[in-house]
Amino acid sequence: MMLATMISDPTEPARALWERMNARDWDGVARLLDGGFSAVWPQTGERIPTPAAYVGLNQAYPGVWKIKVQSVDPSPDGAVVRARITNGDEVVHAIGFYRIMGGRILSAEEFFADAGTPPYDRSEFTERL
Repeated sequence: MMLATMISDPTEPARALWERMNARDWDGVARLLDGGFSAVWPQTGERIPTPAAYVGLNQAYPGVWKIKVQSVDPSPDGAVVRARITNGDEVVHAIGFYRIMGGRILSAEEFFADAGTPPYDRSEFTERL
């Protein structure tokens, strides 16, 4: 067997994670996570210590959210995902850093930011998207 066929693409499980969350496929999300998986949400100072806790937290999150994966890029340890999440009224931008080995997600560090207007007039220096 050639080495190239033995190495899995680390971006596949990271993309699948977000696509399965969008589809509310919680069993599918769980199958992507390694048994020792944990996640960190630095902006709120929280650690999600187990795969079951991660799935449960996402499943219980209030509202009906739609996710659009904007990019998935390989990183030295796995993959980086940028996503846009909306419930129709609110928009959240997410970026996640995933450690991946053998097609399984070992850990995640995820950041979420609410969309909003600039805090002061910076139009001299910026362009609105």
